Amino acid sequence: MQDRDFKAGEAVSPVTGWAMMPLVEHDSVLLRLDFLTDPSPTAGARNGRGRVYAVTSEQLQLLLDSLRAQLDKLQSGANAPRH
Repeated sequence: MQDRDFKAGEAVSPVTGWAMMPLVEHDSVLLRLDFLTDPSPTAGARNGRGRVYAVTSEQLQLLLDSLRAQLDKLQSGANAPRH
């Protein structure tokens, strides 16, 4: 199943870590996701430093809700009987 936001064959950069920092005066959080620059098995573990994003508290709540919904789907799929 393909989501319209993702393309078949699109490069995937697995996340290796993250950093966050609140900016209370701007009601935001700075967020950075680090990733493997080349996920192929022959490339070794080269980590890339991701861009830094500013996310408002409202966006952060929406992201949290979306992540929670995706986690629920993963966990319910893991418990589903396999045919």
